[in-house]
Amino acid sequence: MNEKKNVRMVVEEVGSKEEVKPAEEVVSEKPQKSEEIIKESIKLEAKHQKESSFNILWILIPGMLLLGLLIGGIFAYVFGIQKISDSQKSNTSGTQNITVEPTAAPTSKPTAGPSASLSKYKIKILNGSGIKGEAGKVQTLIEAAGFTVLSTGNAATYDYTKTQITLKTGIDPDFVSILVATLKKSYQLEDPKTVSSQTNDVTVTVGSLKAL
Repeated sequence: MNEKKNVRMVVEEVGSKEEVKPAEEVVSEKPQKSEEIIKESIKLEAKHQKESSFNILWILIPGMLLLGLLIGGIFAYVFGIQKISDSQKSNTSGTQNITVEPTAAPTSKPTAGPSASLSKYKIKILNGSGIKGEAGKVQTLIEAAGFTVLSTGNAATYDYTKTQITLKTGIDPDFVSILVATLKKSYQLEDPKTVSSQTNDVTVTVGSLKAL
């Protein structure tokens, strides 16, 4: 009896030992699988975070560019309006600073008085040069200056070299001075002479010598 009990106990011990061994192996395999799962999940999480940050950058970069363009456009618009306003102000101030100077009244040339009126006396022209048409040339010259010609004709002789001016008594000296100045432009003159017996106001006898 005692031997049978001992054999049973030995069998039970052996059986219990065989059953315990697989349990230890299972326990040792579970932690390994758990670690692999954790590592895999960490990798997936890191990958997911990387993709999320990449997507966020793709969203933020265009948004920042659009915002920069918008701010630049607003700045350019405001700066342009301010520049236009400043230019208008400067133009206005420049216009206000313009001073209009009074224009001087036109000065009219002094006209001859009643005693020096060029049409006051009548002039007779005689051609004493022997050159055809000289009396007509003198008529054109003095009439253009404002004098009045009474008549033209030929002198008694044609040997006059210098042009002569004869006056009747009482002719205005200013009138004579203007007549002399007019004739000197084209002819050489002798000094004017007053002839008491002369009936017409002024006689001009044209000579052959021209003005130098």
